[in-house]
Amino acid sequence: MAQFPSGTTRSIAKFAAVLLLCSTALLQAQTQALPPITPIEAVHLAEGKVPRLATSLVRSGVEGGTPVYFVEGVVKEDGYRVVVDAQAGRVLRVTKSGEPFYEWQGVTVVAHRGASHFAPENTIAAFEKAIAWGADLIEIDIRETKDGHLVIMHDATVDRTTNGTGAVNDLTLAEIKQLDAGSSFSAEFKGEKIPTLDEALDAMKGRAWPDLDFKAGTPEKLVDAIRRHGLLGKVTLYAGDYELLRRTLAISKEFHARPSIYIGRVGLPLLMKELNPAIVNIDWREFSEGLIRDVHVSGRQAFVNVMGPNDNAFGILAAIDAGADFIQSDRLDILVPLLRSRGIHRRPTGRPLVSQR
Repeated sequence: MAQFPSGTTRSIAKFAAVLLLCSTALLQAQTQALPPITPIEAVHLAEGKVPRLATSLVRSGVEGGTPVYFVEGVVKEDGYRVVVDAQAGRVLRVTKSGEPFYEWQGVTVVAHRGASHFAPENTIAAFEKAIAWGADLIEIDIRETKDGHLVIMHDATVDRTTNGTGAVNDLTLAEIKQLDAGSSFSAEFKGEKIPTLDEALDAMKGRAWPDLDFKAGTPEKLVDAIRRHGLLGKVTLYAGDYELLRRTLAISKEFHARPSIYIGRVGLPLLMKELNPAIVNIDWREFSEGLIRDVHVSGRQAFVNVMGPNDNAFGILAAIDAGADFIQSDRLDILVPLLRSRGIHRRPTGRPLVSQR
């Protein structure tokens, strides 16, 4: 498991203790504001993990201060017991004939453009720092150069983050590789280069999963690159352009797509009908406890973005306590200690990204 950067462990522990006190107060406030899910909603959540479950009993209880439902039933000769978090609307664990069958893996940490608070965004240096902080996923922005290479760059131009100018799709890979992508962040990173997609995937291999934000480019090239690296079926995919997302998924459905939801809870049925994703991308303006609950009851996972003014203790705690499955942040120094203080940081790399049986 990734360790915190040297020299920071003691201060992180103190900071986490203070934040944990704050999180407890926030959790209590949210618990009072949002009533538990209903018994039938708990049954439907259980059915999502155990298809064709014939329920025989639902009872309420408390585990570790959290209200839960215990759902019991059978499938053929096998007896199942499902423990459902009644507040977040999440299956915590399942036993089959008394043996472990499923267990929630915890919250997945997503590093926005790498550890962009500590190193120049979308660079190998940022990816390395994100891994050191304990990121499970590293979000990377993908664009295509004039000569057809996929590179990691958020903006349509190189102006903001490098010492150069011009649109990515007007520059060749050789021209892009001449640029300094680190000095604008700090002198410490002078000479840092814009990585290609292949370089980014190689840097993360076996240590973190890539979260692909496909900004622009040829879908076939993206799919080919992911296939070459043996990552089809293992990585998340976002595209703000629904048409680009559809074109990419038409070539290969072996991505965990996370399209954005709009107009809050009203938009969830529309998104389900349009794309039927396993993961729902939720930006801060759309985020609410009720939406997270709806996403879970629909059998999906919630990917919450807290970047921006509320990428702080308040915003991160709100996402944790509302039941987010993925949290994307620039502030890994706040997010990771909070999750670990509660014992809910997702387990090490190698497990499926989307909850399965």
